[in-house]
Amino acid sequence: MSGNAGKQKASSVKAQIAWAITLLAGILLILVLRFVGLEPELTREPFPGFEGQQTVLVHGLGIHEQCLELRPKQGLDYRFQASHPLSFDIHYHIDGQPLSQFSETSTNFGNQHFKPKENRIYCLMWVNPRDEMLKLSYELQFEIVPGQLQTGIPVRFVSNSEKRLIRILNGSQHELARLETESDILNFELSRDQQKLAVLVSGVDQGLQLFELPGLEKKNSFSLEKAARMLAFSEDGNFLAVADEHQEELLIIDLNSGKKVKIELPATLLALETGDQTNELLGRTELEVLKLQFDPPQLLERDARIELAFGDQKMMVDPDEVCFAHGIPHPLFTPKAVAMSPEGLPGFLAIP
Repeated sequence: MSGNAGKQKASSVKAQIAWAITLLAGILLILVLRFVGLEPELTREPFPGFEGQQTVLVHGLGIHEQCLELRPKQGLDYRFQASHPLSFDIHYHIDGQPLSQFSETSTNFGNQHFKPKENRIYCLMWVNPRDEMLKLSYELQFEIVPGQLQTGIPVRFVSNSEKRLIRILNGSQHELARLETESDILNFELSRDQQKLAVLVSGVDQGLQLFELPGLEKKNSFSLEKAARMLAFSEDGNFLAVADEHQEELLIIDLNSGKKVKIELPATLLALETGDQTNELLGRTELEVLKLQFDPPQLLERDARIELAFGDQKMMVDPDEVCFAHGIPHPLFTPKAVAMSPEGLPGFLAIP
């Protein structure tokens, strides 16, 4: 009996030693793999409940950011899940500096509604605070019309160096769709509901082309008397304003009927922007701001005052006094994402 007991004890000791050696080897293997950067990689398989949505891998100490334009009447619903705690922030930029609108730290989950106070390009940013890779799944629902949410993903519409191609890229720079043109692209713009893409090309014959999103099907084309480089959709997407910095006039096009109406201007425009009020269009010349309307097309006011937000309050102000003297920005006076820039135009691609 004592001999058997001794053998069992010896066997148990050997098993414990073997287990300890296996455990130590596993720990050493993990440490080695981490040291050489070969630790098992996370997959892009989405978390449960995020099937069909965006899933990305964020490197250690890295960030993932999505930007899109929002207006005060539009809202954004977002939710996300991460493989380990991260920092999350919503911000916009002024003179290259981020101004945070909402932030939270050390969280794996998020499910909120964001309502912007101003018309700006807002960026959602997820920051990985650890050295190891992080998996992030998220869903964004964009309020294209107040009260109507549309599921989709933030994208950028980017033209190539030859100006004959517009690529739709997601946050990982993967191409989702492309639009090729026979003439040089001068500018392009998205409608407020993100359902239409207007493209200005060189030449006057079919100088303005209209496409439907998300499929980029050509819906219509319009001939222009003169080449143009500025354009702005009406809030409802039914009208389009077209202008050029060398002409003292503005063209309003009814996209449903094709009717064109020309408005004579006191000076050439430096900027053109859809107003925050229904049917409103704003133009800036070297000396003043013009307030116009889409339907019926007409110039309403010269030396117009514009609406600016001061915290939670909104005031009608003289742009010359406020935008320059006090440094409070307005889209007409501040640099914005220009469609033909290398960064392209931020947008929101609906998921059919």
